[in-house]
Amino acid sequence: MDPFHASSEPNARKRRRPALSCEQCRRRKVRCDREMPCGPCTKSQPQLTCEYVHEGKAALDARRDVSSGNDEPASCVGDATRIAELERTIQGLQGRLQSLEQIVQAPGASRLGLESPTDDNAHRPGNVSHGLDSQFAPGRPRPDSRTGQPEPPQTLIPPLVPRLKGTDEKARLFGTTHWAIVFQQFRLLRQVRSTASYTDGAQNDISKLLKEIRSLRRSIKGRQTPALADPAPGLLNDVPPRVLCDKLVQDYLRTLGLIYRVLHVPTFYQEYERFWDNPGASSTGFVMKLLLMLAIGSIFHCRPGPSNELALPIRKWIYAAQWWISGPFEKETNNLGGLQVYCLLLICRQGHAIEKESNWTSAGTLLRLAINQGLHRDPANFPSLSVFDAEMRRRIWAAVLELNVQLAIDAAMPPLLALEDFDTRPPSNLNDKDFDRTTSSVPQSKSMDDYTDSSLQILLSGSFPTRLRITRSINECSRAQAYETALRLGSELSTACREMTLIFQKFFSATTSHSTFPPTAFHHRLMDTLLRRFLLNLYRPFTVEAVKDPRFYLSRKLSVDSALIMTSYGDLPSSQRPEDQTSLQDFQRLAFSGAGLFKCHLSLDVMIVIALELITQVEETAADPPGSDLLPLNPADQIAQAARAPLVQALDRTKEHLYDSLVAGIPSMKRYCLLGGILAQVQSIPREEQAAWKRIQAAFMESMKTCRSLLQQYISADDASLNTPADGSTGGSTGWTSESAIGSSLESDYALPILGLDDLDFWDIPAFVDTSTFDPAQLQS
Repeated sequence: MDPFHASSEPNARKRRRPALSCEQCRRRKVRCDREMPCGPCTKSQPQLTCEYVHEGKAALDARRDVSSGNDEPASCVGDATRIAELERTIQGLQGRLQSLEQIVQAPGASRLGLESPTDDNAHRPGNVSHGLDSQFAPGRPRPDSRTGQPEPPQTLIPPLVPRLKGTDEKARLFGTTHWAIVFQQFRLLRQVRSTASYTDGAQNDISKLLKEIRSLRRSIKGRQTPALADPAPGLLNDVPPRVLCDKLVQDYLRTLGLIYRVLHVPTFYQEYERFWDNPGASSTGFVMKLLLMLAIGSIFHCRPGPSNELALPIRKWIYAAQWWISGPFEKETNNLGGLQVYCLLLICRQGHAIEKESNWTSAGTLLRLAINQGLHRDPANFPSLSVFDAEMRRRIWAAVLELNVQLAIDAAMPPLLALEDFDTRPPSNLNDKDFDRTTSSVPQSKSMDDYTDSSLQILLSGSFPTRLRITRSINECSRAQAYETALRLGSELSTACREMTLIFQKFFSATTSHSTFPPTAFHHRLMDTLLRRFLLNLYRPFTVEAVKDPRFYLSRKLSVDSALIMTSYGDLPSSQRPEDQTSLQDFQRLAFSGAGLFKCHLSLDVMIVIALELITQVEETAADPPGSDLLPLNPADQIAQAARAPLVQALDRTKEHLYDSLVAGIPSMKRYCLLGGILAQVQSIPREEQAAWKRIQAAFMESMKTCRSLLQQYISADDASLNTPADGSTGGSTGWTSESAIGSSLESDYALPILGLDDLDFWDIPAFVDTSTFDPAQLQS
């Protein structure tokens, strides 16, 4: 062993154990159960704020080294230590000399001020030392003359450990730059503060005065808070009967509840039973969770569209949850329960296509709320956390990351997050019954070949780093996109899709499962669609460029392949098993009702790729000189027509699905009319351009008339079923119209009270009509 390193080891002495009890229990000399908050602090009168101060091993070792060095007398420093220090100094000087010789001899030595011999300053030793200082500045690694590898800087210090402060009602992380971290050095002040509540179990004068001041402060804040009316009163009156609630909760848990695992199901059912015993005693947070779960589950319970048999006030519930999260009750939501409600709210808004334009900004708020509570730091940094809290924090953080990156793709915006911003590990592969609030030891995580309640969430989070890099690369504004990088990222994500399919096959073939809700084809279709959306967005710039540059043809082909796969998920399965039919029904209902990430095979991202490929092939064929009617069709043209057939069939099937959504009262007009125009252009080849324009115009007119007729039929039927006046008013005092009904997607595209067929502004597509090359008068000829 190197004598220097041997001499630097501390003398053997009793190790100091890290403090695991909370600060209040340590000061009061009581036994702490190490919960968050702990039992003694919760039961104390008045209730104390439970705080943990965790000193990491690096900090303890550093303090131990300093203290042991101060305790050693001068006589204990032997000759071996002094010799080792001298050898280290000599080696450092030799390394600096060798580096100086390399710098002087290097061609680029002018950058260090050593180039110009005519400059008087160049001959001064100060300039040489300045050049060395720039190379060996404090904190910069110095090369080791023996190994050639950089030595660790001598000024490294252990990182400051953040502090997690919280109760069941409120949680907050104090980062390493917060002033509260420095306050830990004020030991006397901390002792006085800890005795401000109790001294030997008795309340002292400081405690009494502090209690009085806090009461006055709350009184002042209460006077400053305006009295606002509840925008959604009587929520408990809107809860359906228990039989229906049980079914809707099951519908949520068996579908999206397995992918976004934000709830611990046994704990939820405990609160669920207490709710039905005494609804008025339940917390507002649980009521919000329940209503949002009912709203999401209703998507899969009945046929999509506003005209259904349930007529639940979905919008009212959504607005009530938004008010509770961001309104005057905001402080009550700064905990894990508030984050759970926020995740369910975003899922519900996407599932019902409500407020979809602001979902990306809401996802950013959710991300910052989670970071504010320390979910971006792995629970291993806070050993005082219980097993239950640690595992739930990992699950909720995984859901927050997934929603953030998916909604960033929807909005074509950067995710405002990097992999270096968090160190939280993925959730453990455990069933919910494997742990609860009383669990004291961490259960053993199962293999990924074993399906559990959290397997799908873990499976989806496995590709998150690649998808995050894709989202960041396609939305960067500082540099151009590299084709090689896009192909590499696309290859990684394609591999993740194949591996996910193999794992699902293992899940399906397993004969036994300890999970309450097994995986279905619905989960595979949806999760594969969520991943392939990133491939379409990654290849999109190169797909457009490939129309005129054949070097990017591979991206064009890969985009089309992914789009066709996503489109096929809306078709009937080959198997006639009831579970397969149910999975297809769930997938189609979500696509009809949802928006963005839940639009699935009916998304414009999918349609536009297939349409671009089809129109490009058609225009390439039209550019060829026409042949004679007496000659047979060119074999190359025959191959081209055969290649176009799957594309045309995919768009035809998609148009049929959109027609079904219009019948259900979900106006997907933009998609329906665009597909009509695209198919009309394909069918007009090889006619001249003016004839093609006329055919496209006729297709648009026919599609919009179909939309108008179907929507008018829906409104008439809905007014008759609700017995409402023709103007759409309810005639009551509730203020909720038929749009409040379940699955109302009147914002999913565009609701047009008066459908202006001669006005194309409602398309909301920039440069939809290229006025520089098109004369509208042509359509009148």
